[in-house]
Amino acid sequence: MKIVVGEVMEDIIVCETDNATLRLPRELFPRRIFPGDVAEYEDGIVTMWDEEDQVDEEQMAMLFKMLM
Repeated sequence: MKIVVGEVMEDIIVCETDNATLRLPRELFPRRIFPGDVAEYEDGIVTMWDEEDQVDEEQMAMLFKMLM
């Protein structure tokens, strides 16, 4: 599932999904993480999106908004 980092705390990262707020342990994430970063969360594993993936996702979302 796609997650977006909301708040970075010392031991917990608060993330948003389409329909929930998750509080995940800090150790699941890489050392450098910032609010607004996007990742995939599946079976306890976090896979960060690279910057190109994030830009592509934002462009698709903008396209769909324009078409509707």
